[in-house]
Amino acid sequence: MTTKILARDIGLEPGFTFRIQKCPLTHDYYVHSHDFSELVVILSGNAVHIIEGREYPVTAGQVFLIHSNVSHGYKNVEGIEYVNVMFQPEQLLQQSELRLLPGFQALFYIEPFYRKEMYFKGMLSLEAGQLQEATRLLDDILEEHDRQPEGYRLMIRTYFTALVGMLSRYYQNSSGHEDNKALRIGETVTYIEEHFLQPVTLQSMADMAYMSTRQFLRVFTRNYQTTPMDYVIRKRLDYSCTLLRSPGLSVSQVAMDSGFHDQNYYSRQFRKVFNCTPTQYRERILNS
Repeated sequence: MTTKILARDIGLEPGFTFRIQKCPLTHDYYVHSHDFSELVVILSGNAVHIIEGREYPVTAGQVFLIHSNVSHGYKNVEGIEYVNVMFQPEQLLQQSELRLLPGFQALFYIEPFYRKEMYFKGMLSLEAGQLQEATRLLDDILEEHDRQPEGYRLMIRTYFTALVGMLSRYYQNSSGHEDNKALRIGETVTYIEEHFLQPVTLQSMADMAYMSTRQFLRVFTRNYQTTPMDYVIRKRLDYSCTLLRSPGLSVSQVAMDSGFHDQNYYSRQFRKVFNCTPTQYRERILNS
């Protein structure tokens, strides 16, 4: 039976679930899961990583994300030193600029759930200079975490965002781009983030990812917990909320400018998500 580690049991704060550790791993580590995510950077040594029953070797420079409720452990450990960052993605990965990086979408969303199907070929392996740069940022985060000076949460968020952005760049620029399915899907999601107001179909998104519509729908839904078209609709609805703050725009114009060509359809989708009509939402915002 797999042991599950809970954030509250190891003293992680609910509002700022974060811990960073740099430590050697001198022995096999039992298979376990947790209710938070882990970003692991291998600094030296090698081992066999067991993840959801599959095994693959890890060595210095490798970076991988373990999401919540995913079982993993280590065996055949040989001189491993690694940095383990424990965090909640919804607390630290919400920068809108990050979502515009294909490497971010691939490394932090697609690859962790798709690695079995890619036979672990989509994982990030840093070159020596890249590992040195990542280690420098990790040391900055570690110092803030351990010393906890005034404003340390802000600095941790800042350094961690920089680290995530840097790793995303490295992933996007890594070799094997053409064969990396996770990155191709990540590029498709980034396209959606930038062009959600334009006409888009499930077929066009699947074509962009070089996948069948059925396969793209399955992979996308599993990773983002929503369908591709619902993802687009939610982007448009969120954008419409910004437009509704302008009293000079009619609701029909807001719908049109948000990518909806049918005001009734827009209103139905808006009510489904926000439990009120666009007009009611506008009134609440203006009155407040």
